[in-house]
Amino acid sequence: MPIDIIDTHCHLDMEEFNNDIDDVVERSEKAGVKAIVMASTRSEDFNRQKILSDKYEMLYYLVGIHPHEAKTADIHVYNNAVSHLENEKCKGIGEIGLDYYYSYSEHNVQKEVFSNFLDIAVQYKKPVSIHSREATDDLVNILKTKKDLSGVIHCFSGDEKLLKIGLDKGLYFGIGGVLTFKNSKLADIINRVPLESIVFETDAPYLAPVPFRGKRNEPSYIPYVIEKFSEIINKDKELIAQHAFENSKAVFSL
Repeated sequence: MPIDIIDTHCHLDMEEFNNDIDDVVERSEKAGVKAIVMASTRSEDFNRQKILSDKYEMLYYLVGIHPHEAKTADIHVYNNAVSHLENEKCKGIGEIGLDYYYSYSEHNVQKEVFSNFLDIAVQYKKPVSIHSREATDDLVNILKTKKDLSGVIHCFSGDEKLLKIGLDKGLYFGIGGVLTFKNSKLADIINRVPLESIVFETDAPYLAPVPFRGKRNEPSYIPYVIEKFSEIINKDKELIAQHAFENSKAVFSL
């Protein structure tokens, strides 16, 4: 049985793909990838991803500001993001969230921008792609204040508090190459994530799965993550893939 796949979070607009984007898309199609959702990190990404999504039928995009870039967000950025939500190829808000590992933007600024984008998502009934690193408590506290959210906890790491808030809010969990890494905390908790709540992603060009770890990631590598997922939970990979495919279509209206 062929496996249908959707990459729910990647960055094919980045310079790492400038020289072979056609080949990357072609390999993705051959691997069973039916759709690819690109996530923005800066406002400059919005139009670049729109152009790519216009060129390639299988590409879609999200608009948002990564927490590292939160200090760049202003009313013009928010208005620009909202204007893109009218485009049928723009499927939501992302990536947004909190990242205290590097703290390139002040924590209070990150929290304000994250909250503002969540409000936009709720107002326009759009899903979100949420980034969280070393900031679980603040992120969970903000999510608790928001109602009617939909979306994905991007690059889910296996954090217990994120698992709980995600399940409570009916969010999906983005599973990527980290699952294949040796001593991954995610592997210990993945049995507790219902198949009805999983989607697959690459975060390409980052976090390539084993056996490509350390190299540029791309959507065609998702079958390696599905294979590892199947091995860990001891369930048929076609069943897992089908759940994830339907979940992905549902959350991003694909």
